[in-house]
Amino acid sequence: MKHRILFTVMALAVALPAAAADWAMIVKDKTRRIEIDRDSVLQSDPGTKVAWGRIVLSAQDADEAGYATVKALNRYDCKRRNFSTIKRVYLDAANHVIREERVTEERVIEVNPRSVDEGLWREVCKPPAAMDVASLAEAASKAAQKTRPEKNAPEAASVRHADQTRAADQQPTKTQVADSHAAAPQTPAPAVEHAAPAAKAPQTTALPADQVEVQTLGKGQSLLPPIPSFGPKTPAAPVAESPEAKPAMPEVVAAPTPAPKPAPVVVAAPVVKPAPPVMRAAPKPAPRVVRAPRPKPAAIKVAMLEEKHEPSTVDVHKSIHWDYEGVGGPARWGQLNPAWKTCDTGKRQSPIDIRDGIRVDLEPIKFDYVPTYFRILNNGHTVQVSVGPGNTMSVMGRTFDLVQFHFHRPSEERINGRGFDMVAHLVHKDLDGRLAVVAVLIERGESHPLVQTLWNNLPLEKHHDYAPAVSVNAAELLPQAPEYYTYMGSLTTPPCSEDVLWMVMKEPIKLSSEQIAIFQRLYPMNARPVQAANDRLIKGSR
Repeated sequence: MKHRILFTVMALAVALPAAAADWAMIVKDKTRRIEIDRDSVLQSDPGTKVAWGRIVLSAQDADEAGYATVKALNRYDCKRRNFSTIKRVYLDAANHVIREERVTEERVIEVNPRSVDEGLWREVCKPPAAMDVASLAEAASKAAQKTRPEKNAPEAASVRHADQTRAADQQPTKTQVADSHAAAPQTPAPAVEHAAPAAKAPQTTALPADQVEVQTLGKGQSLLPPIPSFGPKTPAAPVAESPEAKPAMPEVVAAPTPAPKPAPVVVAAPVVKPAPPVMRAAPKPAPRVVRAPRPKPAAIKVAMLEEKHEPSTVDVHKSIHWDYEGVGGPARWGQLNPAWKTCDTGKRQSPIDIRDGIRVDLEPIKFDYVPTYFRILNNGHTVQVSVGPGNTMSVMGRTFDLVQFHFHRPSEERINGRGFDMVAHLVHKDLDGRLAVVAVLIERGESHPLVQTLWNNLPLEKHHDYAPAVSVNAAELLPQAPEYYTYMGSLTTPPCSEDVLWMVMKEPIKLSSEQIAIFQRLYPMNARPVQAANDRLIKGSR
C-alpha cells in the first residue's frame, strides 16, 4: 500500500508541471538560475514531500552544455533534512525535451546550512522555524481574543458588582437620604476611596489568577487594570444606575453627578502619553519616501547620457552575433561581449596545429557508449546531436558523460600542418563540470551509416530541432585505432573557456562525398582558425 501511494504521488508530480507551474526563484547568478515549482509540491510519505526544481542556464553555458534547462524531481525528507533525486529532464531553449533519465539508485544528499539545497528544502518543507514570528503572533492574538471576553466580562462584572455592593453598602444611607440631595456627595467619596484599592487589589490577590494573561499580553498590559475600570465607569453612570433608575426617575438626575468624577481622574494621562510616540514615528518614514524618488531622475539622466556616449562601441557590438565570417568573425569574438574576452586574451586556446609533441605510452581511452535516442538541432552554427544518459568515457582517472557531438567543416585541428575535410567533436562533462572533448577527424571515402541516419533527420530550418523515433550509437563515430594526441585547450566557440581536456584521435573516419556535400550546403565554413600553441605540452601515443 505504501509503494502504491508513493507511485501515485510520483505520477501526479510528473503530471503537474505540464498542467501548471509556479516557479519561485531560490538563487540567481550570471551563469544560472535555480527555481522550485511551488505548485508541484506534494506530500509523499509522512514527513516526506516531492517537488520539481530546475536549473536554467545562461545562453553561453547552454551552448556549452547542450541544453538550456535541467529539471529534477526530488524527494525531500523534512525531518532528517536531506533529499534525493528521482528523475531528471533536459530541455533546450524552446523547452523541448532533449532527454529524460530516471535515477535507478537514489543518492541521499544532506542539506547543508546556508546552501542552495537548504533554500530548496525550506521552500518545500516550510519548517516551523521560518514561521515562528507569524505563528507566535497569530497564537498570541487568538489567545488574547479568547481571554479578553473572559477577562473583561468578570472584571467588568466584578467592578460593577463591587460598585454595586459598595453602593449597596451605602444604600442604607443612600435610600434613607435618597430624598435629600446631601447623599450625593457621600457616594462619590467612598467610590474614589474604593477605586484606589480596586487598582491595587489585582496586583496582590488577583496576580496568581491572572498570571497567564500577563504572560500572553506582555509587560505593558500588566499596568492596565485601571483602564478597564475607567472604561465601564463612564458608561456605568447610566448603565449601572439604570436598573435602579427604572423604578425611580429621580435617580437619573443623580447620574450626571458621578459623570464629572471620572473626568477629573488623571487616568486619561497614560492614554495621552503613548500618543506622542505615534506622532513622532509618523514623520520619520515620510522623508524616506520623499527622498527615494529624488535620485531616480538623476540616475536616469546619467544613464541616458552614458548611452549617448557609447553607442559606437558597446551597443553596436551587442547587436552583432558571433559568426565565422564578417564583422562577427573570430577576430572580433573577444570584442563582441566582455564575457568572451578570453577569446582574445587566453593563452591556451583551441584549435591548434598539433606538432612537436612528445611520444609516450598513453593509457587507452575507455569508451562506454550505448544505443540511445537523440535530438538533432541546427543551431545556426553547426549540426548538433544531443544523446541520452548512460554514455560515458573514462581517462586519467576521471569519468565523463557524453553530452552532445557536432561537426565542423573543414577540420579545426591540424596535424603537422595538414587539415581534413571535416571533424566531429564529442563533448563530455564530469560531475565537477570539467569538460573533455574527443575530436574525430573526417576524410572522404565510403558512406557512413550513422551520419546518414543523422542527415535523414535534419531539421528543415535553422534553430529548429527534431527527435526521431530511431536510435544511434556514438561508438560508430570512433576509429578502430585507439591512438590519440592530448593537450589542454579551450572551447572553439565563444566564450572560449579554457581548462578543456582535448583528445584528438590519430586515425580519421570516412564520409562519402555526398554526405560531406550535404553538410557543406548548410555550413560551407564553420571552423575557427588555428590558435597559438604557446609552448603547451602535447603528448601523443606511440
